[in-house]
Amino acid sequence: MISAVPNSLREGSYGLGATRSETIKSVILPAALPGIVGSLLLAASRAIGETMIVVMAAGLAANLTANPFAAVTTVTVQIVTLLVGDQEFDSPKTLAAFALGLMLFFITLILNIVALRVVRKYREQYD
Repeated sequence: MISAVPNSLREGSYGLGATRSETIKSVILPAALPGIVGSLLLAASRAIGETMIVVMAAGLAANLTANPFAAVTTVTVQIVTLLVGDQEFDSPKTLAAFALGLMLFFITLILNIVALRVVRKYREQYD
């Protein structure tokens, strides 16, 4: 992202008498901001959307703790555990799993919409 900023912007800033820190703060970071924010939001969306690796890594334990080494649960783990076996569609477990999946979908959709708006708002076209 930062390396994608054209050298002409850096050289123009230096030519106007800006120091290296002023160039970074006033030219490079604003020009690279859409790429940085877009990549962070895309990473968050992808992390939320992953399912099977979360199931394997979290150990299917339904507890929440501040200890990073203890087994925890996530929404995707709950979806997988609720949909194990044959169940009727109108059972509370099945409906809860579909509700959790819908919630994950909307969270991912909102993160993607925010990423697109940020990138569109701050994108500038360079020669």
